[in-house]
Amino acid sequence: MSWWKKATKSITTVATNTVNTVDKAANDAANAAAKLAAEQAAATQKAAEKAAADAKKAANDAAKAAEQSANQTAKYAQSLAKDTKKAMEHTANTVAAQTTEYAKQGVDVTSDAWKQGTAETMRIASEGVEYVEYAATEAIAYLDENACYIGLNMALTTGCVMYFTPKPAPGDPGTVTSTAMSATYLGWIATKGSQMVLASSIGYALTESLCLIPGVKGAVDKKLLQRVLTNVVSTVNPAVLAVSLATPAGVGIFVGSVISPIVAQLICSKVAPNGCSKAI
Repeated sequence: MSWWKKATKSITTVATNTVNTVDKAANDAANAAAKLAAEQAAATQKAAEKAAADAKKAANDAAKAAEQSANQTAKYAQSLAKDTKKAMEHTANTVAAQTTEYAKQGVDVTSDAWKQGTAETMRIASEGVEYVEYAATEAIAYLDENACYIGLNMALTTGCVMYFTPKPAPGDPGTVTSTAMSATYLGWIATKGSQMVLASSIGYALTESLCLIPGVKGAVDKKLLQRVLTNVVSTVNPAVLAVSLATPAGVGIFVGSVISPIVAQLICSKVAPNGCSKAI
């Protein structure tokens, strides 16, 4: 064989081997990439399935905890409805806790008007409470009854001071609401109407402002809240109304000492003063 043919054959052999080597490397790389992609896909799917399973378990656990909490609240509420002494103790504890919070907000809880208001709240409780079942759209925000009171007391007292206590600014929400409620009371005195007529107006005004407070809005049925508050006002001692509603400043005292504890118990313990949940 001539040197030219030998050289050509050698070059061809080298080229063929090179091509085969490149093809093998490319195939190996492609196979490795495919294997890695498959492993990653499997890992991603596994992680997604685990995340979905964890989320489902968490949702089920939360739903179960909420149901257990609701059942416990219902049982406790029913026990309060059967035991007036226990209901009065519960109301006294609520009043005491809220009085402390109102003091922190700068409200004079040592005044005679405040003491008369809390005494009236206890008188109402002495007539017993009823268990009120309702669907609350934001009940899940409160994991249990104790957590509800802890969270709601601060929100409720802050909100009541904001919306029912007069301020120097004439356009302040607290000034507007308290002045309007006091004017409603004075107009009622002038016409000598029935206390239920007054209660309907005051109950509506109370409900509208209370439902602006985070922790109240969505946590109790609005129509139920208005019924309860209207009925409460209709049963309050007229002497207490005279002290509380004759002036805008007195409105804030009335709301803090009488209305606020009743609202807290309605939301957190699902109890209302006897007969107050009934239609007006």
